[in-house]
Amino acid sequence: MWMAFIAIFLGARLLPFQVVKYFKPGIFPIMFLTGPLLYFYVSSLVIENFKLKPIHLLHLIPFLLVSFHRSTISAVPIGGTPNLTENPDYLYNKIYYSFLIISVFVYWFLGLDQILKHRKNIPLYFSNYSGKNTLNWLIFVLSLFLILFIANFSMFFVQNVLELGIIRFSTLSFNLTVFTFIMIYFGMNQSVIYKTEKGQLNENAQTVSSTSRENKYIGSALNDEQVAELNDVVINYLSTKKPYLNPDYNLQMMVDDLNISRHKLSQVINRSQHKNFYKLINEYRVKEVKEKLENRVYKNLTVLGIAFECGFNSKTTFNRIFKEETGMTPTRYIRNL
Repeated sequence: MWMAFIAIFLGARLLPFQVVKYFKPGIFPIMFLTGPLLYFYVSSLVIENFKLKPIHLLHLIPFLLVSFHRSTISAVPIGGTPNLTENPDYLYNKIYYSFLIISVFVYWFLGLDQILKHRKNIPLYFSNYSGKNTLNWLIFVLSLFLILFIANFSMFFVQNVLELGIIRFSTLSFNLTVFTFIMIYFGMNQSVIYKTEKGQLNENAQTVSSTSRENKYIGSALNDEQVAELNDVVINYLSTKKPYLNPDYNLQMMVDDLNISRHKLSQVINRSQHKNFYKLINEYRVKEVKEKLENRVYKNLTVLGIAFECGFNSKTTFNRIFKEETGMTPTRYIRNL
């Protein structure tokens, strides 16, 4: 939807006439959809099972108000003459544009805030940080959005609202085109972050629990006995199945394999292990690395090669976590073997 509205806006700017001559609201109100659609796109990535709801229609109010108001007055092109003596109706355009700049800032901040909240929750659901779940590219895109559009909007504001006439060119079409291509490139490479379908660890993986276990723990909270029992199930599962060898392993995969709700598993990990999912899984990975370092069968592999086999996805992360767990670097640990 976002790309479609940008395409409409760019296409209308190529017309040899002003749209307001035939359609009074013109195409300018579409710009009030840029912020909300950006925000909804970010939300669709960082909020699990995100769906548009009737309350989200409130974000359309600025767009609808501007469209309605321009339909009731002698609307003038947003790029028309800003001189109020020659063109008094341009006063409304100045008001619209001032609100548009505020809208862009507000939605940029809301989008960034959504991403930062999501990144704080990564250790609760994922065992590794990756470009897919950290959304570093989207922070870059948001920053680019702010730089390109606020720069352009500011130039337009100075020229057409303040009437200073210092800047006499606009790069909006170019900025929108560049921004669209960047969004398409990164967006098409972005996979779903919160998967809800059944996860498969490998061809031989088997479900280690039954529906009866799920029914057994129905309720809002677990008592101490249930926590201890489920903790044994989790430990046995991690020790025997070793799902953490998969670098993409996440909490949803554990939920699927154990057939226990995510909320219950989070309770067990937090109350029994006193740590989050990220730390728990990487502790097992470090143990696996230590076992392989002490096993002569793996002497032909480098330390980093062993780390990757054990589920780590980056050298930096492996070195940091290994030192946190053992109190020494991998190199020093090998020397002490």
